Amino acid sequence: MDWPDGADKLAESFAELSLERTITKGLKSAEEIDRLTVDEKLGDIERAVYLLSSGQEVQRISVIKSLPQLLRDHNADCMKRVVPKVKEVLHVAGSDVQVAATQAFLTIIENQIVSYPVFAQTFLQSMLQSIDNRDPAIAYSWLETLLEVISFLPKDIIKKEILTITISKGQLSQSVHSRLASCKILGRVATKFDSFMIKKEILPLVTSLCQDVDYEVRGCMCRQLDAVARGLGLESTKSAILPELVELSNDEESFVRLAALETVVSLLSLLDDETCVNTIIPLMCRFCENALQNEDPTLPSVAHQFGRLCHGLSVNLNEDQKIWFLDFYRRMCVLGLTEGKSKSSDRMTPNLLNIFEEEDSYAECRQCAGYNFPCMVLFAGPRNFKTELYSTFSSLCDDPHRLVRRTVACGFHEVAKLLGSSVLMIQQELINLLKDDSPEVLEGLVPHVPETLEMFAKGGGNVVTESKISGFGFDNLILCKRLTGLADLVPALMAAESQAACSRRWRLHRDLITQFECLPKCLTSDQIYYKFLPVLFKHLTTNRVLPVKLAAARTICVFIRHNRKLEQRQELCCRLIEECCHGNSSWKRILFMDICKILMEMFSKMFFKEYFYEFVLELAQDPVANVRLKFCHLLPALKKQIKLPTDRPLLQQLELMVRRLMAHEKDRDVAERIRHSVLELDKIQIGMDSGTNRFYMDDDLADQRKEEEERLLIELEEKEKEEAEKSMKNPSSAKVGGRKKSNEDGKLTKKGSKPAKSSNVSGKKAGQSNSNSSLLPGPPPHLSSSKGNKTMKSLSSAKSSKTGKNSPIGDASSLSSSSSIRPRSRGGSDGNIVGLKATPTRPRKGSDGSAAQATAHNVVKRLYNESTSGHSSKKSSSSSRKSSATTTSSASSTSTDGKPRRKISKS
Repeated sequence: MDWPDGADKLAESFAELSLERTITKGLKSAEEIDRLTVDEKLGDIERAVYLLSSGQEVQRISVIKSLPQLLRDHNADCMKRVVPKVKEVLHVAGSDVQVAATQAFLTIIENQIVSYPVFAQTFLQSMLQSIDNRDPAIAYSWLETLLEVISFLPKDIIKKEILTITISKGQLSQSVHSRLASCKILGRVATKFDSFMIKKEILPLVTSLCQDVDYEVRGCMCRQLDAVARGLGLESTKSAILPELVELSNDEESFVRLAALETVVSLLSLLDDETCVNTIIPLMCRFCENALQNEDPTLPSVAHQFGRLCHGLSVNLNEDQKIWFLDFYRRMCVLGLTEGKSKSSDRMTPNLLNIFEEEDSYAECRQCAGYNFPCMVLFAGPRNFKTELYSTFSSLCDDPHRLVRRTVACGFHEVAKLLGSSVLMIQQELINLLKDDSPEVLEGLVPHVPETLEMFAKGGGNVVTESKISGFGFDNLILCKRLTGLADLVPALMAAESQAACSRRWRLHRDLITQFECLPKCLTSDQIYYKFLPVLFKHLTTNRVLPVKLAAARTICVFIRHNRKLEQRQELCCRLIEECCHGNSSWKRILFMDICKILMEMFSKMFFKEYFYEFVLELAQDPVANVRLKFCHLLPALKKQIKLPTDRPLLQQLELMVRRLMAHEKDRDVAERIRHSVLELDKIQIGMDSGTNRFYMDDDLADQRKEEEERLLIELEEKEKEEAEKSMKNPSSAKVGGRKKSNEDGKLTKKGSKPAKSSNVSGKKAGQSNSNSSLLPGPPPHLSSSKGNKTMKSLSSAKSSKTGKNSPIGDASSLSSSSSIRPRSRGGSDGNIVGLKATPTRPRKGSDGSAAQATAHNVVKRLYNESTSGHSSKKSSSSSRKSSATTTSSASSTSTDGKPRRKISKS
C-alpha cells in the first residue's frame, strides 16, 4: 500500500470515528429473531423437543448441555421424549454439538443421574457407535469420554457391552483407527477384571496387537502393557509381558522403542529383585548404550526417563553398575558440546543452529539430563558429589543453550538442600546463574530464591549467629552478625535485580523483589541497608509499573520490621513519609495509603498510631480528588486501629475528618464513597483496653504478639550495645569472649529463660525517662517542612548528624537541617510499652538429616510428575500464644499529669 493511499484511508477512518452514528453491525434481523423466538408457554420438555427438532445449532447445544438437569427434574418424560431426539441429532450434528454431548453424557454417569443399566442401554450404545466417526476430532473426543466412563461402570456391564466390541475392533482385518481404539480400551478395562479373566479374554488380543504390522498399533499397545501387567500379577507378567517388552525394545521403529522404555520404567515398582537384576538391568544398559552410540532419536527420552530408571534400580545395582550409570549420565550432560565451548564463546560467535533451537536434539538431551540432576545427586550420594558430579553440574550451569541453564536453575534449590552443609561448594554456580543475561534462566531461579539462600546461610561454616528466635514472628530467623559466605552473593543478587529491571518482564521483576523479603534471614542489617534499600526506594518512587512499586513497598516494610539498628529504622520511616505522604505527585500519596495497609498488617497497632496515623489523616484534605477517594477506602481500617479510652483523641480527629468530608466534599465519586464508608464505620466495633486477659480476642492476641516481637528486637539491640561497650572497656577479654557471647545469646532463646535485665528495658516505671527504649523505631520527633505548610516526623538532629551524608537511603542532611526537635512519647515520658515482657520461646528443632530426607522425597515425586508437597505451614509456638494471652497491655493514653498523649500540631 502506497503512503498517500494509506494516509487517505487513515483520514477517512478518523472522520468516521468522529461521527455519531448507531452501530448496527452484528445485530439480528427481524427474520432471524423470529426463527430464534420460542413460545414462553412451552414447558421444559416441550421446549427441548421443539429446539432439537427445528431449532438452530446454538439452541441444540444449549438443550444438550441442560440434559443432566432435565433428567433430574423430569426423568421419565426426558428419557421418553428428549433422549431419542438427542440420539437422532447426533447422527448428523457437527463437532460443537458432539463435544457438548460428550460432556453431558460424562456428567450423567459421574453424578449417577440414571442407573447403570439404563445408561448402558441408552447412552453407552451411542458412544460406542460414535468412536467410529469419520471426523478424527469427533472420534477422538468420544473415545476419551468412553475411557472415562469405563471407570464408573460395573464389571458385568463392561464385559457384556464393551469387551466384545473391543475384541472385534482389535482384529487385524479392522482399520488402523479401530485397532488403536481397541488398544486404549484394553488398557482401561484390564484394571477392572481379575487375573484369570485377563488371561482368558484379553491377553491373546494383547499379544496379537504387540506384534501388529503397523508400528503405531505396536507402540500404542506397548504403552498399555503397564495396566495389563498390574492386572495379571507378577508371575504372569514375567512369563507373558516381559518377553513382549524385550522384543518391543528392539523394534526397528523409534516410536515403539520409546514406548517400551516408558513401560519398563513404569513397571519397575511391580517387578521383583531377581527380574530386575537378570532381565531389566542388562536390557536397559544395552538400550541406553545403543541409543548413545547410534545417536538415536530416543536419546532425549532416555535422558528424560534416566532419573526414574536410576531411582527404581538403585537397590539392585552393584558398584560397577552404579559407576556405569553415572558415567553414562555424565556423557549425556556434555553431548554435542565441543571442547572449549562455553557461553561466552557461543555468544561471541553466534551459531546458525541457534535459529533452530527446538530441533537441536543434543540440547534437548542435555536439558532432560539437567532436569534429572537432583535425582542423580540422590543416586550418587551427597558425599560423592564433589568427585562424581560437581564438574557435570558446573558444565550444565555454564551450558551454551539457555533452556539447559533454565532447567538447571529450576532444580538448583533441590541440589542445595541435598548437599546440606556442603552447599558452599556450588556457590559460584549460583552466582553465575544469578548473573546470567537470559531472563528465562532468572525466571527458573527466582521462585526458590528464599530456600536457596537459607540453605547457603545454614550450610556456611563461617556463620556467627547472634540468636535464633522462634517466637519472633518468623520461624527459624537467623540474625547474622558476620556472614562472609553470603556477602559474596550480594553483587550477584543486585545484578539479577538489575537484569530483571532492564527486561520487559515486569512480573519477573515483581517476583524477585518479593523474594527479597527473605534477606533478613540471610544477611545483616547493614548489608540490606546499604545495598538493597536504595534500589527499592528508587523503584518505589520512579518505577512505572504499579505491582513492582507495591512489591518494593512491602519489601521495604519487611526490612524495617527486621532491621537491628534504631537509627536506620528511624531514617527508613522518615523517608517513607517524606517521599510518599508528602510527595509532589498524587500517585505517591495514593501509594502511601497502600503502604499504610501493609504497615497495619505487619506491625502492631501502637506502632502505626505512633508514627503514621496523623499523616494519613492529613490526606483527607488533599487537593486531588483521587487521593481523597483512596482515603475514604482506608477509613474502616483506620478505625480498627483505635482502642478506647486510650485513643479517644485519635477517634475524635478521625470523626472530624469524616464530618469535613461529608460537609464540604464537592467531587461526586468521593462524596458517594464517603457515604458508603460511613455505613461501614458504623458497623465496626471499637476495641477496648481491658485489664484482664478474659477480654482478649484473636486480633488482640495477634497485636499483642507483634508488640512483644518489637520489644524483643529493641532488647536485643540494647544488649548488643552493652556488650560492645564492655568489649571496648576491656579489650583483652574481647578475643576470649567472642564465642562466649554467642553462647550466651543462644541460652537466651534455647532455654526459654527471661532476657537479661537492662537498665533501659521495660523494667522501669512509667515516670522514668529513656530515649533509646521505645517501640520500633523509637519515639518520633517532628519535622517541620522547609515550605512551612506541612508537619512531619523525622530524625532528631543528633541522630540525623550520624546518618546525614553517608546515608544510602536519601539525603538525610536535608531532612535534619529543616527539622525542629520536638520529641514526643506515648504511655509515659519514656515512651515504653509498660507491662510487656519479652519472653523468648524455645525454637523448633530440625535436623539436616530430616530436611535432606524430605528433599529427597520431593525430588522423587517431581520425577514421577507428581506435585511436590509444599513447605509446612508456619505455626506460632504455643508458649508465645500463651504469653500473649496472659500479658496485659497497659500502655496508657495519658501522660503522668493526665493529659492526652498526642496532640497533632499544624503549622
